[in-house]
Amino acid sequence: MAKDDIGMEIPQQEIESLARLFLPKIREFFDSEEGQREFAEWKQRQAQVAAKEAK
Repeated sequence: MAKDDIGMEIPQQEIESLARLFLPKIREFFDSEEGQREFAEWKQRQAQVAAKEAK
């Protein structure tokens, strides 16, 4: 079981059920043009943050 921030235990089976529910929609989004664009923007922001932290 996993504990969340408020100390509530969540059974592994429930976590896996939620993952099976959400995964197809997550994949659909990231396969879409909008998802690809947002992912590219996110990667660019991450690179900028990493460059600032490296200074």
